[in-house]
Amino acid sequence: MSRSLCFIPARGGSKRIPRKNLALLAGKPLLQYSIEVALQCGVFDDVVVSSEDMEILDLAQRCGATADARPAALAADTVRFVEVLAEFLNRDSRRFDFVTGMQPTSPFRTTEDVAGGFEMLREQNAFVISVTEYPTAPQLALDFATDGVTLLMREPATYQRSTQSQALGRAFHPNGAFYMAPTEKFLEHKTFFGSPLLGYAMPRERSFDIDEPYQLAIAECMMRRLTRDV
Repeated sequence: MSRSLCFIPARGGSKRIPRKNLALLAGKPLLQYSIEVALQCGVFDDVVVSSEDMEILDLAQRCGATADARPAALAADTVRFVEVLAEFLNRDSRRFDFVTGMQPTSPFRTTEDVAGGFEMLREQNAFVISVTEYPTAPQLALDFATDGVTLLMREPATYQRSTQSQALGRAFHPNGAFYMAPTEKFLEHKTFFGSPLLGYAMPRERSFDIDEPYQLAIAECMMRRLTRDV
């Protein structure tokens, strides 16, 4: 029988929102939403929260997850998530067939989202990431020139044809809700963006990611409405 791991990286430090992973959202720490979904979706043999912060590790244990104190060398904000995960997989004595990464800043993903993505992972044995549609067509991206005023069109031909979104087609981007891979393939490539790469599409309201203070304020309104309607 195959075994699967959910790995949630949760550093104590954050620049834009101090102590972001412990920030309260509708009365619960932000991190708790990800732990609860991971535990309740029924597809993981273990849910591990990785942190250098004792308060975060204590919260993880109280919520029913496994708390892993990451090495100090992997606690800096310049360290990539995949480095932390690879170190854990190589250190842990257990063997997992599948691994999933879930960031704490995506509190609106559902158990159905995670289970749906995992079904794709298990059936296709491929890399699977959650995605959502761009609100604005990326073909319309602009850059400022070095003078800080002049705008440069990345795709001038697109502007000459049409700027209507319906004429430009749909495009998607990773939303951070989850990243999945067969463990051997992840350790081989040290990325979740291997080949073949499959996408699990999620609506924008469940893809909301919290990185700035204003996003936390918006999420508070969204979560309170959701919990009120349940």
